[in-house]
Amino acid sequence: MFFSSLSNKLIRKPHSGKFLPVLDGLRFLAIVPVILQHANERLFKYGDVGPLSAIEEMLSFLISRGTIGVFLFFAISGFILSLPFAQNRKQESYGGYIKRRLIRIEPPYLLWMSIFAIILLVKGDYPGKELLGHFLASITYTHQFIYGEYSIINPVAWSLEVEIQYYLIAPFLAKFYFSIRNTFARRWGLAYLIFSFLLFQHGMGWHLMPYKATLLGQLPHFLVGMLAADFYTRPVIKTKSIVWDLFFPGLVLILAYTWTEELWKSIVFELGLLGVFFSAFYGRILPKFLSYTWVVIIGGMCYSLYLTHLPLLEGFYLFIGKFGHWSDYIGQLSISLIIALPLIFLCGVIAYRWIEQPFMVKAKAKPKAHFAEASAAISE
Repeated sequence: MFFSSLSNKLIRKPHSGKFLPVLDGLRFLAIVPVILQHANERLFKYGDVGPLSAIEEMLSFLISRGTIGVFLFFAISGFILSLPFAQNRKQESYGGYIKRRLIRIEPPYLLWMSIFAIILLVKGDYPGKELLGHFLASITYTHQFIYGEYSIINPVAWSLEVEIQYYLIAPFLAKFYFSIRNTFARRWGLAYLIFSFLLFQHGMGWHLMPYKATLLGQLPHFLVGMLAADFYTRPVIKTKSIVWDLFFPGLVLILAYTWTEELWKSIVFELGLLGVFFSAFYGRILPKFLSYTWVVIIGGMCYSLYLTHLPLLEGFYLFIGKFGHWSDYIGQLSISLIIALPLIFLCGVIAYRWIEQPFMVKAKAKPKAHFAEASAAISE
């Protein structure tokens, strides 16, 4: 009864009324690897795990690929921000679109960044003047442009800066793309654009820091999402098949082993990313899992989870690191996650229910015609 009541309060209710549970399921697939990767990194940073066996090395490597979840977030954003144009929905003004999104995303972001900055100030990790500069750059989504590095207040904010950069141009890209009436021509044209951009990106070094933490380094992921939205609204596959479910584990491994700086692997990575959408929409088992109530809820809470998980993990593993070597790698990781994951979930529920959701309601009060529903890590 309690969990049923809680789930009803936490389930998303998009202002458009068009709710695709599988999209929040994809957000779940994106946020979980990110959290696991950051937990694993903090365990090695603060703990004493000792030498790893071959199996432990493999497990640690696969967990270290968790940043793939961020790229999936980018692709989901490309999908969602393109969907209104793909479906020929009525559009609101660009100014109204920007205003509504700022009401939705900025207050929770500003609140959490302020809290984390105050904690750093109290700890004395940075001089006040230096911290203020990083804080102002972070809350205006310009930290990467100004400092050329991740935010010292909350490093994961880099991806939100990239989201905002794409968010500003997404309506124009989507409107132009879907104005091309020849479906075959526009799809192949977009595929060629993604391929060409990857070539140019690697030629210019945009896939390397500091550019890779900007839209120049991440644009292909968003464009893959736009292409997925096109296939979703005008499907070339008419029936669901378990074949797509069988493909999915292979796609995960492809993504894990092609997230590198090599050009040919980057091309394969984007194909794998597109394949994830096909598996999510056209499989038989995976779509059911992605539509499971609590998977959808956790995916819908991903913005709050994303903003809060890293500082929580930092503090938690700093604490347990004081105990030294108390088990092997798998033992320490498993036991620490049994404690850390519920803690992150509880804090995420509190942040989502009483901080994020109120501003979702305020955003819904704006005109119901919509330029786009949401960005990926910023669920509506």
